[in-house]
Amino acid sequence: MIYFKVFTILLATAFMVIVFYGDIVTVTSLLAGLCGGFVAVVAAQNNASTRLIAVEKRLDNLELE
Repeated sequence: MIYFKVFTILLATAFMVIVFYGDIVTVTSLLAGLCGGFVAVVAAQNNASTRLIAVEKRLDNLELE
């Protein structure tokens, strides 16, 4: 969940820069970076949850043995 807080702070900062700077090239670059960052955050959380599920299954198997 900390990733979403950090991402939200970065998003707010980017929009502040866009409002104050206003160059279209900068706007598109920042948006591309934010989209890439969001994809990386989601991928990392999916990977972590997949590993957690695998560990839980392994733990269940060990308890059954």
